[in-house]
Amino acid sequence: MALSKMGLKNVIGVELIESLPLVSRANPHNLPFFDGAFDVAFTGHLMAALYPLRNAEEMERTVRNGGVCVVVVDECGEEEVKEIVRLFRRSRLLSSSDVTLNGRRVEAELKKALKFVENLEIPQILT
Repeated sequence: MALSKMGLKNVIGVELIESLPLVSRANPHNLPFFDGAFDVAFTGHLMAALYPLRNAEEMERTVRNGGVCVVVVDECGEEEVKEIVRLFRRSRLLSSSDVTLNGRRVEAELKKALKFVENLEIPQILT
């Protein structure tokens, strides 16, 4: 819902537990979407995933070239950030910054596919 309010169109939420109409049930390790189907993929649960590497691979697969993967994790140090970046084998880190989300201090990481489109517009809240 918040992503829709930011101006993103056709937002699809997936989670292991369905919460219609906003969130459909899907396995984040095997997403039921075509390659390159999305402009943006967002997760706040990457490190809690059963297989974080597989989850990252699915995010990269379903985001179009030039798209963005946004990963939000609890506040962490440089080594933890590097560990997360290593999961995204087809992407490069654009930025990492501390943000407050629902009153919790977290680290937000933005990644972008190596084959990227210049001048990709990222919603202001993510920059």
